[in-house]
Amino acid sequence: MKRRDFLGLGLVPLMLSAPSHAGQDRPMSRAAQIGMFPNVPLITHNGEKVTFYDDLIRDKIVLINFFLVECTDGLCPTVTANMRKVQDLLGERMGRDIFFYSISLQPKKDTPKILKAYAENFEIKPGWTFLTGKPSDIELLRRAQGIVDRDPIRDKNVNNHTAMGRYGDDRLDRWGGVALRSSPGNIASVFRWLST
Repeated sequence: MKRRDFLGLGLVPLMLSAPSHAGQDRPMSRAAQIGMFPNVPLITHNGEKVTFYDDLIRDKIVLINFFLVECTDGLCPTVTANMRKVQDLLGERMGRDIFFYSISLQPKKDTPKILKAYAENFEIKPGWTFLTGKPSDIELLRRAQGIVDRDPIRDKNVNNHTAMGRYGDDRLDRWGGVALRSSPGNIASVFRWLST
């Protein structure tokens, strides 16, 4: 998938089921209203049940990526190791005002126990959550984030994944994409852009 396709797909209005947020103080961001962040239920690598928008995205600064625990081409371990360096660069901001979310593209295989072992293998610190859920919900999230290949045959093959991440600030409604194999300093710098 070309970078331009990735960035464009996630930013067009998607008519996906828009969640209702009764009782929330602030209305949903525009990105959430157009379907970029479906409020599907997920399970963390610690076994906690969460909802994607309300619990993980709403009013937060985030970096989202999709990955495979059993990555056949070595892309995912490389990206995870690189993001781990970014986590160190962000220091005390991680888990306080910046959060990383890695979503499994193989939710049937990647149980919370397997995700937890994966996170421990990379010595992941607080502020970074690995997620799984129902395959249909993961598929909805993948499409909402624009992680889609125009060729339906290639799109069905999870091994045709990308090393791109979606980052942004839900409060400011600012979103972009970043190559997760670029230098850790480059990736960390996108969070400075959000605060300017």
